[in-house]
Amino acid sequence: MLHQIPLENAKITDSFWSFYIKNIKENTIPYQYSVLNNSPSVTIENENKKDFFENQKSNALENFRVAAGMSLGGHYGMIFQDSDVYKWLEAVAYSLHINPDKELQSLADSVLELIAAAQNEDGYIDTYFQVKEPRLKYRMLYSGHELYCMGHLLEALAAYWQATHNKTALVIAEKVINHIDTVFGYENGKIQGSDGHPEIELGLLKIYEITQNPTALRLAEFFLDIRGKNTEFYAEEMARNEKDGLPVKMIKVPELKTYLVAHTQPKNMTEAVGHAVRMLYLAAAMARVVHHNNDSDMYSACKAIWDNVTNKKMYITGGVGSTTDGEAFTGNYDLPNDIMYCETCASIALAFFAYDMFMLDPKAEYMDVIERVLYNGILSGASLDGIHFFYVNPLEVNGRINDENPDHGHVKRIRPQWYSCACCPPNFARAIGSVQRYIYTADSKNKEVYINLFADSSMADDGIKIVQSTDFPYGNTVKLTVNSDSAYTVKIRVPYWSRNFSVNVNRNHCEYNTENGYALLQNVQGNTVIEIAFDTPVMAVKANSAVIADANRVTVQRGPFVYCAEQIDNAVHLAQYRVAAEDIQNASVSVENCPLGRIPFIDINAVTEHINCNGLYCYNPEISCENHKLRMLPYYAWANRGDSDMMVWLHQK
Repeated sequence: MLHQIPLENAKITDSFWSFYIKNIKENTIPYQYSVLNNSPSVTIENENKKDFFENQKSNALENFRVAAGMSLGGHYGMIFQDSDVYKWLEAVAYSLHINPDKELQSLADSVLELIAAAQNEDGYIDTYFQVKEPRLKYRMLYSGHELYCMGHLLEALAAYWQATHNKTALVIAEKVINHIDTVFGYENGKIQGSDGHPEIELGLLKIYEITQNPTALRLAEFFLDIRGKNTEFYAEEMARNEKDGLPVKMIKVPELKTYLVAHTQPKNMTEAVGHAVRMLYLAAAMARVVHHNNDSDMYSACKAIWDNVTNKKMYITGGVGSTTDGEAFTGNYDLPNDIMYCETCASIALAFFAYDMFMLDPKAEYMDVIERVLYNGILSGASLDGIHFFYVNPLEVNGRINDENPDHGHVKRIRPQWYSCACCPPNFARAIGSVQRYIYTADSKNKEVYINLFADSSMADDGIKIVQSTDFPYGNTVKLTVNSDSAYTVKIRVPYWSRNFSVNVNRNHCEYNTENGYALLQNVQGNTVIEIAFDTPVMAVKANSAVIADANRVTVQRGPFVYCAEQIDNAVHLAQYRVAAEDIQNASVSVENCPLGRIPFIDINAVTEHINCNGLYCYNPEISCENHKLRMLPYYAWANRGDSDMMVWLHQK
């Protein structure tokens, strides 16, 4: 059975990912702690001009102090503010796996003790309901996020225990699980429902995988089974609150049960609907539970959801969620570029789902998506300084329209320091901070090891060690030095974007068979050197003709990088450029050291179109064209040089 290489046994040394891992440790983690601890120098913005939330401070850590009786005051911030702290703690855990740091661990230990102090004796913990609305505990599952927060807590506790073996982590986790078990279940007197935002399932499963506590697995299975069993559960919950004179706090969405992904039981789902993060956290939990119970119906649903997302609802950057109305999936092939959502958290959730699907059936298609979202949709969620963040990741930005049209109010051109709804910044830190988990996977029983991603790195597993030497994503060669006690099958992903993929073993050319997108090298044992070479051509990419937003448009990809044009690099407005597919394929590539770091720019021969028109509309106008170079850079690096328009999908000649 496939297993993840322990994080402490998978080391990254390459310049690309090491930059982010170091940046997260040295900049992002301390900065985020300061924000959670109410740094007075941070400007907090609402993520959408249409929404007005409390945005003067985070107060997340202070909420725990109030709940623990250490401070006076009330709760401040979003109803799920606790989860910001939990995701920060999880990011710290991954950083400690890579770079042990006594000072950072001491700080994180103090946060863990604060969480323990805030937890009720019965195991309940949620500062919003403990401090502000105790009457509503488990009375507003449709929007309360209680189990969502506890799920993030359990994920953080699992990661922190693995990194530090701090016993307090498992004590808190056991109390949470025992408490949930007394409240939720099919037994009489228990709540037969689930949280409006899936997440508890993932937390329970991660604790189960460490402790083998059967209650954790049983509860995860319960929450996946009960969801959508009564499609009116949340409407009935709101009606009870109204009847009892309690605040309803109704979510304003077009269709509540669809938005909450509770329109049917998960095992019956056939497509991605509703709030994108909810849908994909749920799908990841569905796939993960199949590891443990082999539920064939659940697995069929996972595959149907996967197919629907990746073939009909995913942006080329790996972004998902095409509307701000509910931060949700819409219909098939509905992928607008300028008013979409593409929340950073949604791309992260897609990576989680892809990974759990890969662990069930190791096919390259899952790692292809992980690679797509890592190099594009997730990285774009943070600035290169590590302390500014995008909630929404657009594929096209026009500053004038963004400023003047309120429907574009969620699209920002400069990453803010923080958000009133700050789910994305700490989620970015925990996702990229554990990127090494994706590079290798192994099956010790069947003596197989998978090379999923190319990165200068190393791994050690039972009976095998691999050192990967490469300058990827800048270079096109990879050297694998393998040392194994017995014969292994080494499986190397052949990227869909590569050409002329070749393999040498101990300096001899090797013909190989492929299986599920992987090159198979059998009977690798002792000391073996595997050398891989491939081309990374500049590729013109067209969308399916059903994607109306991309009709007569083309974009650019090289290796794993999707490219965009920024106005700051180009003399004429981006909307006036016209490019041809053959111009893209003949483009020049130059890797440059610049203020953005080491960036592979692409320069394309293009023309700019000018219409001689003085009015709003012109009939049979004169159109003139001029030759111009169009400069493009990887999408992840945009918006790091000030306010600038941006475009991924270019107009075609």
